[in-house]
Order: sequence, then structure tokens, then C-alpha cells
Amino acid sequence: MNRKRFFILTFLILNTGCATRDIPNTAKEINEECAFEMQTARTAIHLRDKGKTKADLQSKLPPLDKNSSRLLKKMYEISEEVYEYTELNETVYTTYRFELCQRELLGKALPNSTQTVLPALLTCQQQYGDKSSVKSTNCILEGIAAVSKKPTVSTPGVSHETNN
Repeated sequence: MNRKRFFILTFLILNTGCATRDIPNTAKEINEECAFEMQTARTAIHLRDKGKTKADLQSKLPPLDKNSSRLLKKMYEISEEVYEYTELNETVYTTYRFELCQRELLGKALPNSTQTVLPALLTCQQQYGDKSSVKSTNCILEGIAAVSKKPTVSTPGVSHETNN
């Protein structure tokens, strides 16, 4: 499959994922939601690396409003981060976004921001490069856990304003 078709397919899949406003609550739904988030991160990095600007990416997204889905909000967040943390490679950043999503939807402790976990992510990247493995994933998980704080309200599937 060529890259253009890949991006078109991804865009269609992500738009389908954005249609739901329900917070996932089963393991299957959580994994699907987090897989969409991971793919969004991967696509954003690919487009950034092809010279697309953050404005280009965000112009393709529907505008945010009070009824926007969780995934659409995350798509905007990811597009911000991809351009802010250009030093993170695709493997580390996409794994980080998947794990962050899992933690959020399961009501687990979260880092206050990507900036707080950045040193740990860069350490993992230095050790494992762009090779995805159990060891690299565990490194990222340990980095997230080391700087995470329990949400003030432990409600699975609810994003907390203090957590980025």
C-alpha cells in the first residue's frame, strides 16, 4: 500500500473514531481508542516529517467545541506535541501516547505533562533507538510511572484538566 493511500485510510479511520462521544469502558473499547490515538501520533509524525505544518494538520480536523469527542481533543493535543517535542522518535512517542491513553482511561496516575516525562522518554530512546521491544516499552512505562500523580477524582475515562 503506498503512503498516500495509507494516510487517506488512516484519516478515514480516525474520522470514524471521532464520531463517538462515549467514553470507552471495556478492555476492547479502551484498546481500540488507544490504538486510534497511537495511529494519530504516527500519522502526525509522518506528516510533520514530510514538511506539513501544525496548522496544516489542524486545518484538516473538525473544530473543537463543547461536544467534541475525547479522541478529537486528543488529536489536537497530539498535533501540538508532535511539533513541540520533535526530538522524540516515532517509536517512543507513539508508545508513550498509547500508554498514556491506557492510563487515562483506566483511571491510573498520569504525568502532569509530557514535559515532565520527557527526560525519561529521551533516556529510553537513547537506550533502544527506534526499535520497539518489550524492554523499550517497559522503559517508557517506568518513565511514565516515575512522574505520575494520581488524579484528584479517580473516574475511568475522564480527562483531568491538570494532566496533559
